[in-house]
Amino acid sequence: MDKLLNYGSYSAYRETVETLSKKLHELLEYSYDLSLTNTAVSIRDTIDKVADEHFEVAIVGEFKRGKSTLINALLGQEILPADVLPATATLNRVTYNDTPYVSVEYKDGSCEKVPISNLQDYVTKLTFESEQKAETVKEATVYYDTEFCKNNVDIIDTPGLNDDEQMTNVTLSILPEIDAAVFVISANSPFSQFEKEFLEKKMLSSDVGRIIFIVNCFGTFSKDDEDRIVDTVRTRIEKYVMDKAKKVMGEDSKEFAVYQRKIGVPKVIGVYAKKALIAKMNGDQQMLEESNFPQFESVLENMLTKERGTITLQIIANKLINSGTEVLNSVALRKNALMMENDEFMVRYKSAIEEIEEIRNKKRAEFVKINDAANQVYDGLRPLLEDYWTQIEATAMQVIDSYQINPNDLKRDKLKVVHGKLVDKIRENIETRAQLICEQIQNSINVALSDEAERLQSFEDEFFRNVNRIQKMFDIDDKVNNSGRGVDQIIGSAIGASGIGALFIGFREAGIKGALLGGITGATSFYATFFAAQYATAALGIAAAFSPITLFVIAFAGLAGTFSGKFAVDKFLAQERIEKYKSDFKTQVRKQFHEMKLTTDFSETVRQQVFTAFESLKNKIEQETEIILKDTQKTLNSLNELKMEKKMVSEKEKERLQGIVAHTSNILADAYILHKALVANNDEPAAEENEKAE
Repeated sequence: MDKLLNYGSYSAYRETVETLSKKLHELLEYSYDLSLTNTAVSIRDTIDKVADEHFEVAIVGEFKRGKSTLINALLGQEILPADVLPATATLNRVTYNDTPYVSVEYKDGSCEKVPISNLQDYVTKLTFESEQKAETVKEATVYYDTEFCKNNVDIIDTPGLNDDEQMTNVTLSILPEIDAAVFVISANSPFSQFEKEFLEKKMLSSDVGRIIFIVNCFGTFSKDDEDRIVDTVRTRIEKYVMDKAKKVMGEDSKEFAVYQRKIGVPKVIGVYAKKALIAKMNGDQQMLEESNFPQFESVLENMLTKERGTITLQIIANKLINSGTEVLNSVALRKNALMMENDEFMVRYKSAIEEIEEIRNKKRAEFVKINDAANQVYDGLRPLLEDYWTQIEATAMQVIDSYQINPNDLKRDKLKVVHGKLVDKIRENIETRAQLICEQIQNSINVALSDEAERLQSFEDEFFRNVNRIQKMFDIDDKVNNSGRGVDQIIGSAIGASGIGALFIGFREAGIKGALLGGITGATSFYATFFAAQYATAALGIAAAFSPITLFVIAFAGLAGTFSGKFAVDKFLAQERIEKYKSDFKTQVRKQFHEMKLTTDFSETVRQQVFTAFESLKNKIEQETEIILKDTQKTLNSLNELKMEKKMVSEKEKERLQGIVAHTSNILADAYILHKALVANNDEPAAEENEKAE
């Protein structure tokens, strides 16, 4: 089992996943053999999801920061077009295939297969023709035989931020969906105004844990200057990130305390991507070390395997434990029930069926409590929702009041320019305010949802005790397992541990796909933290609509997207006084906000967000518990039919069942060890990982 605990590299991680998947396949066969239909379907779903899993890494940053060069350095060869001019004009994905080609997906839904040599004609701005073509492209996928992508890692090359507003929004929209992001900053001009605003305003607080900040173009400075630039960038990022988190969570909140501990020091690394690419292409190891690129690759590998990958390993371990327990329970039921006298069996059979119905009744009662919790969350958000439009309007008024205008600006030839700039300033500020409010709302939902999951822990523990009690109703001989461990002992070691049922394991012990998933990325007891609900999307299957970005996007669609600013400019030409101009401007802005408020039911949007989240929690509980209850009831009904036919278990059948128990108990014991190790590793302070980035 020690081998399975080594997953700090791509190869070790994949080997671990493959080993665990084989164990899932073994339990799948046992489930089919024992007619555990629902358990088998659940195992098959997990196997399929794991088989299709790819790490997704997005490379983001302003144009001319060397993003494409950095990707080529990762791949070890020049695959993507790079140029001193803004080059990338579409989303470009690089994935593994032993036959190189490009698949171009157009916005109209059509696809085209083209040679890699023609890639720049479809995805760049290097010529007028290629730029025109790129406008019709949704995404280009480059299939290539590269060692990096062979590790099940896809790289996404994004258009330069601040190059084109539409493509900037496309880049921002994919951030919540990826496993890691590499934000490229130029050492020659670190922290442009846009980069500063991106960190302060555009980037969600939950994104930070899965971002590596690369300071590129090194080699043109002295070592002392390089270190100073990296330290400066790290300090500024940390300040922007923490200031934002304080606004979202509250500086004195327990959520912020956990956030601060888990984020730790931002991962900032200085590299010289061009030198790294040349070194790899020429096989020059010394030059590669000088580029500092191996350190970046190591931090990225660790982030994907030990942080993001831990989520997958925990999900597999949970499935092994739950499914293995079901197999052992089923074997014990079969063996003991078939050895009982018919009358005794019927008494216990009726009690077991009644117990199953009682478990369902308790579950229904918990669902009522979950509904009550959702209502409480929404009621708690009402003051913020009622104040939403007031805050948005106040933000706009503050912008107008503070905007510097002189009398010459009101002249006909300048007024339209000033007017447009003022409208843009208002839009920018109300977007920032809307995002902050939405993040505060989402944080409140996350905290409440994770608190509710923690409350449900007692139900989870009771559920598995009750299921185990059903099996014990039919006990005759506990020493079924010839390995020396009885069925009760084996099952007890798994179920007895708090939370091993894994219904809510993601809230309490795992990390995030994003930060998270942050979704969502280092991990320890995440209940009642900012991250908990984000991880739910991956671990609990909560609806995709439930994510930290959702309200943000909705707010923009309903607010900034409809704030046209198309006011009657000519109306102001007769006004000579600045205050009169601003007063009339405010009146028109208030009027538009009033119209937007009437057509945009933001409170209803939030209500749906809250209840979707809690409904998804209920659905997951229903799904996981019914897998067990339905298969238990099916086994009991099948045994009842056999007892009516007065069939007894043969010695050969006993031996076969003993073999299943022996092998399954070993799988279960190993899975439990892995589960404990993953939790222990996740409890390590984030600072240990961050030291690698310094």
